Amino acid sequence: MPVPMPSATSQSTPATQSSAAAQAQNDIQNAATRALANANNGEKTEQEKEAEKRYEEAMEEEYAKREGGA
Repeated sequence: MPVPMPSATSQSTPATQSSAAAQAQNDIQNAATRALANANNGEKTEQEKEAEKRYEEAMEEEYAKREGGA
């Protein structure tokens, strides 16, 4: 009985695989670079500011509960 061989259309060539891997690595590096640039500039987005404000308010409420109920 002959061994089944995969069709040529379903198999990627090594060049295609390495090209896709190189592109994925490049995408990861670009994303990391953007993330570091955003982290280093010290400016917060409106979403970050709003989230920080909600967090601080929640913490104040929690401390007030503990001081009054403890």
